[in-house]
Amino acid sequence: MKVRLSPAPAGDNDPAPDAPPASARLAPVELDVPAGECLSRALWLSGRLRPLPLCGGLGRCGRCRLRFPHAAPPPLPAEEAVFSPRELAGGWRLACRRQVPEACAAPLELELPREDFRPEAAAPEVAPGRLAGRELVLAVDLGTTSVYWRALDLAAADSGAAVAEGRFLNPQAGAGADVMSRLAVARAPQGRARLAGLAREAVRRIVDGLRAAGGEVARVCLAANTAMTDIFLDRDVEGLCAAPYRAAHAGHETVRLPGLPPVYIPPLPAPFVGGDVSAGLAALLAARTPRPFVLADLGTNGELALVTVQGELLLASVPLGPALEGIGPECGQLAGPDVVTRFSLGPEGLAAHSPDGSGGPARGISATGYLSLLGLLLQWGVLDASGLFADASSPRLMPLARRLATGLRRERGRTRLCLPRGLWLAAADVEELLKVKAAFALALDALLATAGLAPRDLAALCLAGALGEHIRPDLLEQLGFAPVGLGSRIRAVGNASLDGAALLALHPEKGAALARLCAVARVLALVEDPDFHHAYLRRMRFGV
Repeated sequence: MKVRLSPAPAGDNDPAPDAPPASARLAPVELDVPAGECLSRALWLSGRLRPLPLCGGLGRCGRCRLRFPHAAPPPLPAEEAVFSPRELAGGWRLACRRQVPEACAAPLELELPREDFRPEAAAPEVAPGRLAGRELVLAVDLGTTSVYWRALDLAAADSGAAVAEGRFLNPQAGAGADVMSRLAVARAPQGRARLAGLAREAVRRIVDGLRAAGGEVARVCLAANTAMTDIFLDRDVEGLCAAPYRAAHAGHETVRLPGLPPVYIPPLPAPFVGGDVSAGLAALLAARTPRPFVLADLGTNGELALVTVQGELLLASVPLGPALEGIGPECGQLAGPDVVTRFSLGPEGLAAHSPDGSGGPARGISATGYLSLLGLLLQWGVLDASGLFADASSPRLMPLARRLATGLRRERGRTRLCLPRGLWLAAADVEELLKVKAAFALALDALLATAGLAPRDLAALCLAGALGEHIRPDLLEQLGFAPVGLGSRIRAVGNASLDGAALLALHPEKGAALARLCAVARVLALVEDPDFHHAYLRRMRFGV
């Protein structure tokens, strides 16, 4: 079936604040897609469109919007919840709720919001000749949502300084924001080959860009969770799709793939604790992080590693979903221009802050913005510990909190709290974030209990990624992510996975010791524990 995609006419869908000028937009494109496939996957896994972080068919994020300019199908309930009556009448629908129709003589005409036609190349912008004659290594952190990379000069291995680096959205994001949605596509060989091709091509463009600048990449270290690693390698993922989970291999191997330098895969110690965590451990151990410490990587999956004073390694993982990536909540967005990352409450009421200082309509709220908001609402009693909104008429509310609560709206069975800058907080969003908190707290408690440690015994709780860098430790205590008293020992360690991948790329001999440590790690199978659901539900309260 042929699908012809064009930018929507001006005025039919307002562009994002960072939409490109007309000269930078792609011309209409024509795709050959199989009949019966989910339309969102068919379009955003084609490799022809700017990748979007989609919720994987939940119908909540609304990012897979498209327009039928002719003969739009009747709207579905999920679409009526996302679009205004005017948008529905204009033909806007959700691609995740539509299938590619059976083949017909004429192409299916569709339109996308103009900003979704912006090309987004992964190739580094390095001046021609700048890297002339240099032998390089490339470190890649292949995350479910974003891909980070760093190129380093082998001749200056001791310094570890980057000669080029960057990040971009994972081109597989159209399959869904979390690990399980990727695995659902990758179970079929053709789906796995498609995802593998998108990721490999992205890495290949980085290598080609460095070569164009005069450098030559001798080897790559690719750090990723176990699922993303096996998809990249185009290996069978069936063992990761249903309990009892099993990994197909242990990593710590160098593979050769078409068009790429040799690729080193760090150890994969458990089905859902992968090379991103083992690489992060390599970086923390090399930095002589005080023990006992916990490395926590909070993405779509929560992966935690505890290293004891004696050097033992305990591992745990829990599914978190994409909420901490800014995906899934109704106003959720990856951090960027005009995205709210912090809320404050003053005499004038609630204020929503973006890093760029803008005060107009916002594109959305990042994960740190949501946690900041929840902390304020809990502090002022607008939310209770179970995540329920207070009634604005409650005599227990202070005047400022009562004014906030008057922003509650209940329409068509959905409850939303109106926020500044055209944003809102849905009751369903609170529930999703409460689930994340419960899962993380359960995993941390289980690790400490198994190691025989009290929270006060922990020397450091190392939070990897953007969350650790931008969230206040006392807020994590208030919400119940971390036990009370642990806030002073929470350390932001940045992208430890990329740091470790760079270390292993420069010094491949360090991989053997890391593999030995991971081979004897104790893995807690939390989700397979018969008491998991009861323990999880007990933590479905903020501050507990």
